[in-house]
Amino acid sequence: MKINGRNKWKLYLAMNKKKELRPYLVLTKKWAKKNFLAMLRKYKSIVVKPNKGLKATNVYFITKRKKDYAVQLYENKCYFPTAQKAYMYMKQKIKQSSYIIQRRIRTAKVNGRIFDMRVIIQRKSTRSPWTATAYKARVARKDRFVTNASKGGSTLTYHEAMNQSNVSAVDYDELLQQIKEVSVLAAQSLNPYYPNKRLYGIDIAVRKDGSLHIFEINRKPALKGFSATQQETIKTFKQAG
Repeated sequence: MKINGRNKWKLYLAMNKKKELRPYLVLTKKWAKKNFLAMLRKYKSIVVKPNKGLKATNVYFITKRKKDYAVQLYENKCYFPTAQKAYMYMKQKIKQSSYIIQRRIRTAKVNGRIFDMRVIIQRKSTRSPWTATAYKARVARKDRFVTNASKGGSTLTYHEAMNQSNVSAVDYDELLQQIKEVSVLAAQSLNPYYPNKRLYGIDIAVRKDGSLHIFEINRKPALKGFSATQQETIKTFKQAG
């Protein structure tokens, strides 16, 4: 399998080949009517996003409610009486573009707002081990489901976020170590496809029970929003090798 540019579907397939990583991957399917209807029926809430999208642009959240189906883009919502009607609406929006469908993960929250983790994974040379060099929590704007800064999200340090979150009965230091280990596994899974790559960004959801789920891996992540110490570490790794 060859992966060209940003291709979330193929990156998911590559990560899914690594057995140890599979429990952490968010179920992902290619855009198709049968996948849309089947996943919505089974999971009640799904996410439809551009296969080659950037900065959480045009990411739709579709949810089955008691009497209808809600489709949300940013803070805008519309409602449909059936899953078929919701599908027809999405089909019109997507047209011929390449999209994927993911099971929606109900993430933990910080002061009532969802958050996720962005982890930077680097290695000093192609022969060096992967290391988690930086990590931050990204908190969504009120009433939105995406955490990117370009869509109104804000940044907290890991411990700030955890101390303000509704994650319970979890040792935060142990959880951070697990986040780092899972991120390293994700980077390792792409070694056969990008043997010369030395930096990735991993987006990871944390649920209320402390379980982890990888949304996606980014080949060219933005490096803003990390602490001064972490920025220096990132710079040191980039200059090595």
